[in-house]
Amino acid sequence: MRLPKWFSSVLSTALLAIPFFATTAFADYPSRGMSMNNVKAHYGQPYSVSQSANPVKKRWPRITVWNYGGFSVYFEHGKVLHTVVH
Repeated sequence: MRLPKWFSSVLSTALLAIPFFATTAFADYPSRGMSMNNVKAHYGQPYSVSQSANPVKKRWPRITVWNYGGFSVYFEHGKVLHTVVH
């Protein structure tokens, strides 16, 4: 039985995508809720640090971003809010 031409292209694309997701999905990154001290102890000093410049209000707290080159960590009130992989 011969497989349709489109099936082989879909299968090859799916097989190429597996290594990418396996490396990024299970990699060691800061998780939500970690404190700034825990992140700094585990990952070291960030390459750059930036903060939101808008006035701080209770509804919109200051956001701090630590850039580690391969990923950035977003903090709110000293706790990890998100980690973004570059």
